[in-house]
Amino acid sequence: MPKRCFVISPIGEAGSVVREHSDDVLDFIIKPAMDELGIVAYRADHSQQIGRITDQMFSSILTDDLCIAVLTFHNPNVFYELAIAQSAARPVIILIEKGQTIPFDIRDLRAIEYDLKPRPLRDRVYSKQIIDHVRNLEACNWQVQVPFGSHLSPLGGKPELFKLYNKVEDFGNTERWLDLLRNAKETFDLSGVSLRWWLKINAFRPTMLEKARQGCKIRLLIMDAENPALGQYVNNSVGQRHHQLPNDIGGALAFFEELAEECPNIEFRQIRTGCLHQQQSRNDHMMLSALVLYGDGTSRSPLLESRAASPMYRAMLAEFEALWNANAPRE
Repeated sequence: MPKRCFVISPIGEAGSVVREHSDDVLDFIIKPAMDELGIVAYRADHSQQIGRITDQMFSSILTDDLCIAVLTFHNPNVFYELAIAQSAARPVIILIEKGQTIPFDIRDLRAIEYDLKPRPLRDRVYSKQIIDHVRNLEACNWQVQVPFGSHLSPLGGKPELFKLYNKVEDFGNTERWLDLLRNAKETFDLSGVSLRWWLKINAFRPTMLEKARQGCKIRLLIMDAENPALGQYVNNSVGQRHHQLPNDIGGALAFFEELAEECPNIEFRQIRTGCLHQQQSRNDHMMLSALVLYGDGTSRSPLLESRAASPMYRAMLAEFEALWNANAPRE
């Protein structure tokens, strides 16, 4: 059965400027993208179901695979339906005509700005942008959070305190990992052998500095190159390289030293005492724990996602605190 996309859009009276514009956006921008992806796109006025239109609209928002919201004309019904979709943590792609202002409360959300000039429609400029958004959703397993509170339970859903991913890479792309940092308010912790993967993300440094300057306390734990347990992490038979670890750790050390000097809310320590059993990424509401395996690489390790209300979150946080305190700076 194909996936379905509910288009939240102003509709207007038949023959009106609003109806003509909305039909053009649907026919020449949205549908070409959805057709290429094999997704059925439709508006509320296309439904042939018997019953109240509002009931069908609610059902479509809450059960369809994704929504596209067209904010052009600032229609109040569109904003109402968009709020429902966001409260239910539904995947939503936002469109607005170039030159129109996005309201303040949703200005930080990514939006595709389009026009209806012949050349970009012919070249499918905006359809391709929609396809890219859908591909990103696919990479995240169609999982999104309530945008105004990652710790909130989605409308109509039960709080999920614990989730297991078969491997780290199943969690999603770098944007989803960065969202863990972006959604941090008071605290953000990272621990790993070298954290070299994070250092490869271009937006990591500026995002971390921004959060720290906003008052978020950031703590980073990496292994000390002289820790006698370091060599026991490496299994050459699965492609891990022992000789590269000291260089990775040295590069991370220089990176984090510079950050800590630039902002006092960023602090890092090296693990001389004890060793890691999992690599952790944590904000106020969520923790991701990748098990350290001798038999495979980190990207293919099982990943545990736990919410702040769960015993797993508290247990993993206690482990981080134990290592943090055991490796306090020497006097």
